[in-house]
Amino acid sequence: MILPRVLSCAVLFLLLVAVLSRGKRCSIAKILRQYRAVIFHEIQNLKNLSGSADRSGRGGLACRSNKDQKILLSIYNISMSLREVAAGALRGPEELAVSKVTRNTDFVLRENCRKISKSPLHIPAQPRQRGLSRRRKQLREIRRKVERLVTCWEKLYALHTPHRGLQDS
Repeated sequence: MILPRVLSCAVLFLLLVAVLSRGKRCSIAKILRQYRAVIFHEIQNLKNLSGSADRSGRGGLACRSNKDQKILLSIYNISMSLREVAAGALRGPEELAVSKVTRNTDFVLRENCRKISKSPLHIPAQPRQRGLSRRRKQLREIRRKVERLVTCWEKLYALHTPHRGLQDS
């Protein structure tokens, strides 16, 4: 009589642990598939529009960790920060490209990462300012953030892609 009760308690405990731990990890394979299918091309377009494709410098201190979850969190934070920068006075193709990149990055991470999906999404709009100087500063900040975002995506992709040799470079 005691054995079935202990066994059922153990099974319930294991189910509870499985359900609670499910939200700690993200589906890296799904995220990378969606990145390669959509986000990669949008980021390349944004790099071309913002002029960061012409730069040889890397994204700075972005994504120092080799842990998936920390890289994904960096990608999410950089993406939301990029959205904040573009929320101001930008008009035109740059604004549309930033919107596509940030919207799709946010969707992919929220869809495949339970922990990130619980993060608040409220981003205050910046006051609109006029002037060419403001636009140049904004585009420079977008370039910097795009490079950081690209660095993080490349690092995550490199961690999960078997090395195929130099022919794929």
